[in-house]
Amino acid sequence: MNASRCNLAAALFAALVLGSVPAIAGSVQDQPDGSTVWQAGVDGVEIEWNSDGSVKRISSRYSTPVEFGDRRGISKAQIIAEEKAKVAIIRFLNQGVSSTRVVTEVQNDLSRATQERESGKRPSIQKQDQRVMMETLTEVTASFASGHLKGVIILEKGYSDKTDEAWVVVGISDKTIKATREVAGMGEERPARRVGPDELRGDGVGRQPSGVRRTPQRDW
Repeated sequence: MNASRCNLAAALFAALVLGSVPAIAGSVQDQPDGSTVWQAGVDGVEIEWNSDGSVKRISSRYSTPVEFGDRRGISKAQIIAEEKAKVAIIRFLNQGVSSTRVVTEVQNDLSRATQERESGKRPSIQKQDQRVMMETLTEVTASFASGHLKGVIILEKGYSDKTDEAWVVVGISDKTIKATREVAGMGEERPARRVGPDELRGDGVGRQPSGVRRTPQRDW
């Protein structure tokens, strides 16, 4: 790996460690074509650089449990995994963390009056005043991330009947971003959308076996 890409990978890893995005580990690998792939931790995104040091593409994989292993349940879990994988990319690019402490003090003054009656005597009235003080401390820590992604494509969809998990891999590349710009300039003309096997009509009944669908494109 040349010095520029090594320094870039080290800087990104340091940003993860010092920033708000949790990272457990990172690995950098050189490819035969001169490109470099960096895996940002166990649940992190994967970034691939060109030989000239420019970013070629970024991908993210997310897995989610499947409660019902029929077609409908798998499809629902894969939709959730797809959205979570997109969010992982946005969180990698930009994430905000906030911590708030609020001290609340409430004072309540209560006035209570009771009246007792006895035969042949005047009623006696007793009055009691009470003051109740309540103090609470609330601490809220939250993280938030928002952003816009262009050229996102689904690279892989899968389901394992052994672990009852579904997963989706999404990615963005310089080619897909360029395609969005070119398509946007075509006006109303859009390429026909291809319907995948998991979107065909069916009763959705019956447990489904394990399966993986990958895009046939290798240089996406």
